[in-house]
Amino acid sequence: MLAEVKKAIDLTKTIGQILNEVTAHHIQRDDVVKATLLALVSGKPAFFLGSPGIDKTGTIQALVKRINKAIFYDALMPTIVSVEQLLVESTSIIEEPTSNGGKSIKTHDQLGRAALAHLLFADEIWKAEPRVLQTMLDLSKGDGVRHEGQMVKTPLLAFLAASNELPDSEGNLGAIWSRMTIRVKVEPLNRGGKKALVQARLNRDRNAQTAAFTSITLADVETLRKARPLVEVSEEIDDIVLDIIQELVDDKSADFKWAWDDDRRVGRIFDVLQANALLNGRSMVNKSDLAVLEWLLWDIPEQIAIVRARIAPYCRTALSEAQELVDTLMTPGGTVETVLKGDRTKGVQAITQCEEAQKELTRFKNEADDDAMETAIDQLAKQVEANKDEIIAVVTGTKK
Repeated sequence: MLAEVKKAIDLTKTIGQILNEVTAHHIQRDDVVKATLLALVSGKPAFFLGSPGIDKTGTIQALVKRINKAIFYDALMPTIVSVEQLLVESTSIIEEPTSNGGKSIKTHDQLGRAALAHLLFADEIWKAEPRVLQTMLDLSKGDGVRHEGQMVKTPLLAFLAASNELPDSEGNLGAIWSRMTIRVKVEPLNRGGKKALVQARLNRDRNAQTAAFTSITLADVETLRKARPLVEVSEEIDDIVLDIIQELVDDKSADFKWAWDDDRRVGRIFDVLQANALLNGRSMVNKSDLAVLEWLLWDIPEQIAIVRARIAPYCRTALSEAQELVDTLMTPGGTVETVLKGDRTKGVQAITQCEEAQKELTRFKNEADDDAMETAIDQLAKQVEANKDEIIAVVTGTKK
């Protein structure tokens, strides 16, 4: 493994801890955190479709706080009426003497705001003033911004945007929309999520003064970004992605021709797949990474279910099979849970189910594609072993 990639992979445990900490307080917002991390590492813009008040901004802010010295700029686009308001922190007047004894007066803009941000969040982006759109397009490209007749490089690492609607397909926003590589539909919390939110808010407020959190540095982010292009993509993965896009194009229930015709998007798909593999501690893209295609191949929300159905058969790996096995074993109301709650009558049946699951997990571990997958399956096996021990304690009456 290349040293640059190994150094990046060494960071992924810390990033996993950050993800867990953020989502402990921002309930059911794993997708927002993961998509933002993908945008940071791949350098490709991310867009979040969802109604106001569902914690998109708060989740991103919580993540940014865990990147030391990262600057976050949250722009509510309908309130930005000029490019200067988006980019300029202050303007000063400079007087200079002229050769004839007079004075010339110039203005000097001190750039700030979006021009100095490492992460920019353009909320309600489609309601931006037309005069601001070109600057937003420049920022989404990552090339810098035009100011006073020249391009100015910015430190921007992630261009993020959100809205509760999509742009008018006949309007002038198509260039920006096409560059929104990562597209995530964020749903309001379900009932269980709302209940968990109340407790999370109480815990957050009670621990506000003493809570410590895991963090990384901007240099760590740069390490990940430099390693990303070095992540290997096999010809098999290349072919599978193209096969999936072709299958979508051939599916006449929706129009996916745009996905095939957009060569830029096809190329960016692999950038995001590489980023996903790296964030999961791997130096090579595998089939499990294909799950993020759900965020890369839709143009309207109605297409999401179609994409999900098309990629599902390709995403199955030894780890996904193992996770599904354990999820089934621990189904709420199932035999194992019933015994763990104190019902001894089904103890033998529950132990048998655990032992059968252990045998299957051993098989899946032997079929793992890489060390990271093998380790993840091993953790699932330990979870089953712990449940089995607890079941035995319930049956024998030794559970404390």
